[in-house]
Amino acid sequence: MKRRCWMLGLSLMVGLGVGTGYHAEVNWPLRQVRMPHPSPHAAVMMVAVLDSGIGIQPALGGRRLPGHDFTSRGLSPSIPDWHGTAVAGVVHSVDPQAALLDVRVLGVHGQSSLGAAIRGLRWAVGLPVSGVPRNVRPARVITASFSLADVPRTGCDPAMQRAVDEVLRAGSVIVASAGNMDAPAARNTPAGCRGVLAVAATDQRGVRASYSNWGAAVALAAPGGSHKEGVDVLNVGTGERESMGTSFAAPLVAGAASLLLSAQPGLSPQEVCRILQRTARPFAGGRCDPDPRRGCGAGVLDITAALQAGTGVSHGP
Repeated sequence: MKRRCWMLGLSLMVGLGVGTGYHAEVNWPLRQVRMPHPSPHAAVMMVAVLDSGIGIQPALGGRRLPGHDFTSRGLSPSIPDWHGTAVAGVVHSVDPQAALLDVRVLGVHGQSSLGAAIRGLRWAVGLPVSGVPRNVRPARVITASFSLADVPRTGCDPAMQRAVDEVLRAGSVIVASAGNMDAPAARNTPAGCRGVLAVAATDQRGVRASYSNWGAAVALAAPGGSHKEGVDVLNVGTGERESMGTSFAAPLVAGAASLLLSAQPGLSPQEVCRILQRTARPFAGGRCDPDPRRGCGAGVLDITAALQAGTGVSHGP
């Protein structure tokens, strides 16, 4: 089933990545999403990485920008975890020119709270947050590779939905990982929220990874790896590890959204969503899973096709 682009998408490992350990081998996901040859673009996008913190990593090319830690509650900031650095690295692999705004909402053990996530989401796009200086560098794209353990898995929390609606009205795209529980993504917050681009994970065969969440809340899919072949992601400091999870599928889509907005800054979040879905490539064999109830949205991310379509979009009211 294809998720609509709305007019306004757990306590499980660290964030939503499954650790299994950034070099040329990571290119198999980029080949699957038809990553075009890098080229300079006029508009540099701000991508907010709502995660466990972005560590110092030379491979990021100095693109990290300090943001705010919504987990410290006035205490000394804790050391960034590998998960946020890995997610930032995936965005950077798609759009090397994007500025990566570090917005920490996950603690050292991958946990977050509804309050921290909402505050981080609103702050990332320049909306006022009590007790925190306003962000003067609003993000046009937010990538959120986590699901909230303090929220019942019965759908998007109403308070989060209100925050999502505000962010979309501000003109920013929200991309979220669908989750790694082989369950309906609609149960999770923020993946189950209206207007969020929830992303399922495919394996190297181009079908749903066995762990990936699925269902009507999913907008599209992107490579997330499997036990057979994971995704090489950045570590804090130097080097990389092999991991898998919808955590690393979502930032591929966030990077694609950043490229789209770089080419056409006037696109709305709804237009970005429609382009990415309309240009998605069919799953291997025609469906993401043999069970038709376990749908993965419109197809697999195709960045080249999305950029080609994005240049011809007409902007309506």
